[in-house]
Amino acid sequence: MNHLFSYLSGIRVLVVFIVLEIIAIVLFAGNSYYQQSTILKNIHVVWGTVVRPVHSLTQYFSLGAVNRQLAEENNRLRNELEYLRGSVDTTIATVVYDKEHRPVYSYIPAEIIDNSVNKQQNYILLNAGSEQGVKPEMGVITEQGVVGIVTDVSQHYAFVKSILNTEWKFNVRLNSVGDFGPMQWDGINYTKSILSDIPQHSNVVKGDTVVTSGYSRIFPQGIPIGVVDTAVVKRGNFYEIKVNLFIDMRKIQYVSIVNSIYRNELDSLKILER
Repeated sequence: MNHLFSYLSGIRVLVVFIVLEIIAIVLFAGNSYYQQSTILKNIHVVWGTVVRPVHSLTQYFSLGAVNRQLAEENNRLRNELEYLRGSVDTTIATVVYDKEHRPVYSYIPAEIIDNSVNKQQNYILLNAGSEQGVKPEMGVITEQGVVGIVTDVSQHYAFVKSILNTEWKFNVRLNSVGDFGPMQWDGINYTKSILSDIPQHSNVVKGDTVVTSGYSRIFPQGIPIGVVDTAVVKRGNFYEIKVNLFIDMRKIQYVSIVNSIYRNELDSLKILER
């Protein structure tokens, strides 16, 4: 108790000063409307200076939740788009509906929790697995293009072979002329990939868009992948085309896993053909 009285005695001058300052401000502000408005304005300026950094910090820590919400909303809109496309135009071959009017493709949202871009065989780890309906050989995409293909799945995680993997190729086509061929990364530049087996008679133009062909049923048809950079004739009568990828694999965080609903049925037909 003695320490408390000693402390209060030590700051009594400061307390008296603060009280007198408050009384002076009140008396000063009460004299005129101009003085009141000036004091209030200064208080607002000081308050805004204090609150603004706190608000910015709060917004920063909420970005993760906002991004997840946007990813989930994006996948919901994709599913609705597939439904509407089939309702409006039933002649589109890649949008087929069963008796329950389900679309050919549905989408599962996921977040990347591990990613590599500096190896020859790059892989990605996603935080969605069998519990969310993910299976091997499902495609993975974003709004910027193809990300990869699922190779292994556990209950809560999926292992994805990246588009930046020299051991994986998939079918794409030139948007303007319609010719298609396999695309495969050459392991050199993470911003480029190689499209091959395009006939020399094709009118390959620099800047032409390269999109998914839809033939494998892993990816929907027409997903933009990149643009033609250069084309060189190799192996006699075929072009080898260098494609500038739209997607930056260093920056992606949220993806959509493509569920091809009728893929097993289509694959069974291929087995019968053999």
